[in-house]
Amino acid sequence: MSFNLRPKNLVIYLFTLALLSTSVGCKKEMNTIGLNLNEDILYASFTDTATVTAYSILHDSLKTASLVFNFLGFLNDNVFGTTTASIYTQFVPSGNNISFGDSPELDSIVLTLRYTGGFYGDTLNPFLIKIYELEEEMSVKDTFYSFSSVPHNGIDLIHSDYAPFSLYPTPKTKVKLDTVYEPHIRIRLSDELGYRFLRNEEELATASSFISFFKGLYICSEQLRSNGSLVNFTLQNAGLSGIQLYYKNKGETKKFSFVIKGGSETVRFSEYKHEYELGRHDFVEQVINNVTSGGSEKIFVQAMGGVKTKITFPHLKSLKDKRIVINKAELVLSVDKTEELTLYPPPSNLGLQAKNMKGDLVFVPDELWGGGYFGGNYNSDKKEYRFRITRYVQDMILRNNYEPYLYLVASGAAAFANRVVLYGHEPQNLMDKSSRLRLEIYYTEY
Repeated sequence: MSFNLRPKNLVIYLFTLALLSTSVGCKKEMNTIGLNLNEDILYASFTDTATVTAYSILHDSLKTASLVFNFLGFLNDNVFGTTTASIYTQFVPSGNNISFGDSPELDSIVLTLRYTGGFYGDTLNPFLIKIYELEEEMSVKDTFYSFSSVPHNGIDLIHSDYAPFSLYPTPKTKVKLDTVYEPHIRIRLSDELGYRFLRNEEELATASSFISFFKGLYICSEQLRSNGSLVNFTLQNAGLSGIQLYYKNKGETKKFSFVIKGGSETVRFSEYKHEYELGRHDFVEQVINNVTSGGSEKIFVQAMGGVKTKITFPHLKSLKDKRIVINKAELVLSVDKTEELTLYPPPSNLGLQAKNMKGDLVFVPDELWGGGYFGGNYNSDKKEYRFRITRYVQDMILRNNYEPYLYLVASGAAAFANRVVLYGHEPQNLMDKSSRLRLEIYYTEY
């Protein structure tokens, strides 16, 4: 890494340090002095040739219990391979000590799931849904990850008249029954389950007794054809998410609901399965076969506990003996515009993770000044992401508090499905080299 350093007046150096010191004590000043300079201020020099290398790897384990939203579906991505999203959840009675009457007659039992309106992929293509009863009770004391699973009985609970159940997602379409309801799906379950509930009132006396009696459902998806999609649901919606038991007593039609509650009352988590071996060759070589040289051309990031990228700055620490002050440092990542961006839009936000000298993952210090300063938002016009990492770079040079690399991840990785292909640090086939992964630095010599 070369800065083409040239000596400057000591007064300039002292003035620079004074401004930087002032900026630490006041957030407003930090945004305007010492960290947002142009080349005409303080004789700052500019370089975007600092050595940066990158390659993509599999993401670490991801906790998926008690998410606000849960994905369900199957996605067949020509770059990243296939992704399957499934749901494990418990239910509790919506009331205690329920009485169905002396001679209740089952009408139907229906699983309902409320759409959030969010989806990823092609909703014009259906996917298959299957529903199984769990065999083991889930505990709120346990930790559940995207790879976790719970044994089930292997018998599809969907009513035989509706199985196999193909879902054509309509996340924005309201449902008309006796009245008009917000968008949701309705899947009729087997009558046998309905009769079990009607004939075991004593098991519905409390939430805990019901969970011991009926341990919950595994709601999973399978590929039907074409691209498929991942669709978002909110499970904590007592009106439209749960199990609805419809029955008659003495000729009067009634309904009783089993709902999914938050906090410690019910357990729910998402399971994500990725088959990356089915992805594109360059992706498989880099992410699965660890051919890190592929990162010079393209790098990859995916949410849902999928893929992250390691970005290394091999020569920053060697600048410790150079007489420079970092005025502004930005990490710039450009989206590969030749990829499919309509069907698979990039994440709205990416994040960075640093590693301290103890080996712990920590915040990048610049992030403490807020997202407006730190960046990471997707600029759809420029098709790029920018991170301001001035403090991180200066700290790397002066104090050696961090390892010389960062992890690029999808923000909100448990609750979003987006993925993105970015240009690497030295793409050979890219005519416009300004789109390469780079670190832009404004600095002052003294």
